[in-house]
Amino acid sequence: MGAEPHETEEPMAEGEERPPRGAKTMAIVRWVLVVAAATLAGFMWLSYATTRISTAQNGTAKAAPKYQCPMHPEVVSNEPGECPICHMDLELIATDRGGVAEPDADGAAEPSMDAGPDAAPRKAPSMVGTTPGNIPPGTTPVKLTLDRIQSIGVRTATAEERALNGGLRVTAIVVPPEQGVSEVHVRTAGFVEAIQVDQTGIAIGAGQTMLSVYSPEALQAQNELLTISRWAGDAGAASASAAARKLELLGMSPVEIDRVATKRETIRAIAVTAPRGGFVTKKNVVLGSYVTPEMLLYEVQDLSTVYVVADVLLADASALRPGVDGRFVPTARPDDAITAKVDLVYPLVNAEARTRRVRMQIRNTASRRYTPGEYGTVDLSVSARSGVAIPRDALVETGNAKYVFVVEKEGRFTPRVVAVSGSDGERVIVVDGLAAGERVVSGATFLIDSESRLQASIAQATPGSDKP
Repeated sequence: MGAEPHETEEPMAEGEERPPRGAKTMAIVRWVLVVAAATLAGFMWLSYATTRISTAQNGTAKAAPKYQCPMHPEVVSNEPGECPICHMDLELIATDRGGVAEPDADGAAEPSMDAGPDAAPRKAPSMVGTTPGNIPPGTTPVKLTLDRIQSIGVRTATAEERALNGGLRVTAIVVPPEQGVSEVHVRTAGFVEAIQVDQTGIAIGAGQTMLSVYSPEALQAQNELLTISRWAGDAGAASASAAARKLELLGMSPVEIDRVATKRETIRAIAVTAPRGGFVTKKNVVLGSYVTPEMLLYEVQDLSTVYVVADVLLADASALRPGVDGRFVPTARPDDAITAKVDLVYPLVNAEARTRRVRMQIRNTASRRYTPGEYGTVDLSVSARSGVAIPRDALVETGNAKYVFVVEKEGRFTPRVVAVSGSDGERVIVVDGLAAGERVVSGATFLIDSESRLQASIAQATPGSDKP
């Protein structure tokens, strides 16, 4: 047998050593593990960062400011813009808006950053209703910062016991009396042959001829009277009287009938006269027109007596009775003031304005006339009233309730329903819901009321902190 061949290995360079078997594979595995670990670490970091960003965004979203229309509280937006209803700019209603504390989910409101560290949280209204002493529906207490109070010009006044004077001044207007209107019609159909009163606005007297009408029926009745008057005896006299009565019913005056009977000749066109004196306010006739009894030819308004009518608030009207003395002063002619008495307090109430109408009668004279449509003021003498008095500007009237904003403490204003009994034009007597010594808002009341209603609307729209 021959000897097996021997592998000849190349001699290695001095100082070098061949790597062990599988070293290359292990290196690849090692790098794969490093890359996998790095990928896992990156994924975990990215997940953590995403969670933090999402949490921050949620917190920012909860604290993001909202915008609302001051006239339409139901319009709320996350971005500024215009109201789609009235096109007013939306106002910021975030928690630091104007130093107003907004209600939280439990009905309380944390004080704003501007309100100071001592500001107490506002409690939700506990008694809401239209009974005096309660908070009126649709409103809520408001807390404002000092800067906000000064910027909107809030003024306050103290309710005090006092007696109001017995005078009441209200705006009034002169109106024509209903019973002074008269209409002019013909009694029989015919044709207009002459017009004596040819325009409106002029004064006429009772019995004055306004137009002349040719009536075939009236002409025939005149001929019947002339024929019957020739008869002798009692039968002829009775028939003549009946014929004369017929002419009177057809619109002829007694003078015209006597003229026909005396002169024994007919009158072609009978005169249509005014039933009373006054001013012509309507004219619906022209020369040559054919007129019938149902047509309105003229309207005449008697202004010898006029009414002075005034609208009085319900609280003041309760003290008025027929016979109360009054004094009417025309706005354009203050020197022509005249005294009169209230002769009627109308039984109906104006549902929108919550007023009652009172009336006085004034006689017009040749030297002093009062024209319908003329404005003025009426000073009414009513008995003096005493009670808790506040400025009239402090009272808010909505039709459903009357309320004031009571200053609970500096910067906090609470709406409260009150009952009033009357006023003297500048002050109002409160009979229930307010005590002497309490302070109420007397200036910028409208702004405080708007803010209160806005905050109440926000509280209703967002009862929970997580609800948008």
